[in-house]
Amino acid sequence: MNIEIAAICDAATANDIGGRMNILGAFDRIFAKFPLVIPQCSAAFRLRYQRAEAGTHQLSLSIEDVVGHPIVPPMQSEIDLQPVATGFDTAAVNMILNMQRLQFTRPDKYIVRLVADNEELAALPLYILEDPRVAQQKQAGTTEGDDGSVDGRA
Repeated sequence: MNIEIAAICDAATANDIGGRMNILGAFDRIFAKFPLVIPQCSAAFRLRYQRAEAGTHQLSLSIEDVVGHPIVPPMQSEIDLQPVATGFDTAAVNMILNMQRLQFTRPDKYIVRLVADNEELAALPLYILEDPRVAQQKQAGTTEGDDGSVDGRA
């Protein structure tokens, strides 16, 4: 199995007809004030597999800090990879996980991991960093002009 596409994004959709995936707003960093709640985001993956890999596989998706502490409980699932159609060497499947209200209490580097049958297929970095404007205000000892809104994605 190979990962062709792996992204953390604002939103993603897929259909079975033609195997199309749409990804909106892929990102790997957010600048914010803490604690941070991401109202909605998606993890999107396109997995290519060989004829011999068709069948049922165990999947796990986790979001953890750099020392391995989970931010949310790992999401466990099974995926049934359909037999590769006659005339093709490989097949692909799109996987999208929509996530709501992810919470981060501190700035750090986080990892989004996709594991299939105990083999890591993807490890995406997600940098959740303090908004530089907030850091400057802290250094200056002021919070003037702070309306609580930060467009956190860069």
